[in-house]
Amino acid sequence: MKNIRKIALPGVLAAIMLSVAPLPVKAAETSSSSALKTAQNLEDAFVEVADKAKPAVVVITNRQTVAQRQTIFSDGRGSMGPQDFFEFFWGPNPYRSPQRERRQREQRRQAPRPRSEAVGRGSGVLISADGYLVTNFHVIKDHEYLEVKTADGKVYDNEKDSDAVTVVGIDEETDLAVLKLNGPKNSFPFLQFMDSDKLRVGQWAIAIGAPFELDYSVTVGCVSQTGRYNRAVSSFNNYIQTDASINPGNSGGPLLNIKGEIIGINQYIYTGGMSRGNIGLGFAIASNVVKYVTDSLIADGEVARAFLGVAMQELDEQLMKQFDVDFGVLVSDVIPGEAAEKAGVKPGDVIQKVGGREVTTSQELLQAVAKHRPGEDIVLSVVRNQKKLMFTIKAGRRQSSTQIARKGAPASEQTKDELGQLGLVLQEEDGKVVIKEVLPDGAVAQVRDEDGRQVMAGDIIHDVNQNAVTTVAGVREALKETRNKTVVLWLERKSRSGASMRFFIAIPLPDEKE
Repeated sequence: MKNIRKIALPGVLAAIMLSVAPLPVKAAETSSSSALKTAQNLEDAFVEVADKAKPAVVVITNRQTVAQRQTIFSDGRGSMGPQDFFEFFWGPNPYRSPQRERRQREQRRQAPRPRSEAVGRGSGVLISADGYLVTNFHVIKDHEYLEVKTADGKVYDNEKDSDAVTVVGIDEETDLAVLKLNGPKNSFPFLQFMDSDKLRVGQWAIAIGAPFELDYSVTVGCVSQTGRYNRAVSSFNNYIQTDASINPGNSGGPLLNIKGEIIGINQYIYTGGMSRGNIGLGFAIASNVVKYVTDSLIADGEVARAFLGVAMQELDEQLMKQFDVDFGVLVSDVIPGEAAEKAGVKPGDVIQKVGGREVTTSQELLQAVAKHRPGEDIVLSVVRNQKKLMFTIKAGRRQSSTQIARKGAPASEQTKDELGQLGLVLQEEDGKVVIKEVLPDGAVAQVRDEDGRQVMAGDIIHDVNQNAVTTVAGVREALKETRNKTVVLWLERKSRSGASMRFFIAIPLPDEKE
């Protein structure tokens, strides 16, 4: 009986379950709470931004001429045609013309025919009704032809029509370029710039572009941080960091606020491991930088930047004590004949304010100067020998990055007499003094510090006798201030991994022989 009960129980349970009438299901009521209405209003705001911005966003294809690919067989022939295919299986074709065969062999020897091919894709945004648009320079770099597609599906291709797309100007130092589409006047939708100096961390950030060839993708995040510097190739960019998803193809596209105004132009991302995709660290060039560059390119075809003519060095804790200041940027050298020297600025001055704006890093000083145009007056607040001074400098014109702090004799013009006692051969590279060779019979080669360190070729000299140097001429001047016949060098050494180490080393000079 026990076994019968065990078998019958599931059947009884099933009968009970089947006999239970289904409970009535009540439809969920639509909530009308204020919280839901707020969320819906926010949703509508995002939709409005997308609707407003999409017509002004473009997709840019960089086309370059490449050789037409051709399959080459082991016997040197090109791809098989019908006759080749016939002969491969059945032998020589008796009806094949010798003249035609010779002609085809000659054609195979000829160079492959060039054709244009897409080598890169990016985004851009229209900034005027006349068809001017801005994108990243790297999106169009080395192009031979450009194809620009607008949101309504119209394609501007300057391979088919040379006037369809023109390059108005480029600025490699900010990685920006301005293009112009050829269309009816005042016919293009466009977006306006926001004042990025008023941007607040935490504000909405909306990106629109063509990531991985997925045109007109909209992503939403926030402004993670502002004022990011030294994060890419440019010295002049002020970056906005965002967690709005930005991926390859978004380059050159707009980063927008909740009003649909441009707060930046997307440029690059940080990725993790082998991934090429977004991990929440995207960077856009701040709109104020973009507006300055685009206005200059449209008006003049180039960007005119203010130039002081100083080499700068940031103050560490030790230098702050030596110069008796709490903040500022140290002038390590002035370029003869440039604006700063003419106004009276000297090496060793500590610049604390530019136009009333405090500066604590060389990048901040560079950005503050960049807000001015050549010919404008720039007011500097300077500390010199514990005294506060004011200088009004008429800004010069910066020519190119390679001309900053590059005055002085090259290494090939140095003589052994000039640096003979130290035994160093120096050269200027990118505004820094680099040791190219340590001569075996010089004083430097004989010295090791307490940690066993020795001066090596490749070391960068930042300071000589507590005087910052950026030129070989500056080194020579600093050597004149040697005391107790000992030269103190402040050096930087970089490892293969990119890490750097800075250290001081004292070099006793040998007694002069009569």
